[in-house]
Amino acid sequence: MDEKVTYWLSVAFSMLAVVLLVLNISLVNSNRHMQADLSQRQAMLSRGAAISQMNQSLVQALAEIAVRANDLEVRDLLTGQGITIKPQAQGAADGEASKAKAADDKKKSDKN
Repeated sequence: MDEKVTYWLSVAFSMLAVVLLVLNISLVNSNRHMQADLSQRQAMLSRGAAISQMNQSLVQALAEIAVRANDLEVRDLLTGQGITIKPQAQGAADGEASKAKAADDKKKSDKN
């Protein structure tokens, strides 16, 4: 009688071990798929941040050109996209121009 109980207990425990093994394998595969999906999403987010910075620089450059050249077509393009341009006061623009000229002059003198 003792041998029969021991036999059936060992069979039951071995079946339980096989079921746990299969469950473990399925969970590992599920985890790998989730990690791959998460990795793809993270890559998409990092690309989005880089593209956002590039778009911001592009819009800023277009706005500067629209103000400097008084280009109505570029201004209308930006306004159509919901971007408002606030032209700088003439004194501020002159100040920036003189700063840029001074920086250029300094670069030229550094080269000599």
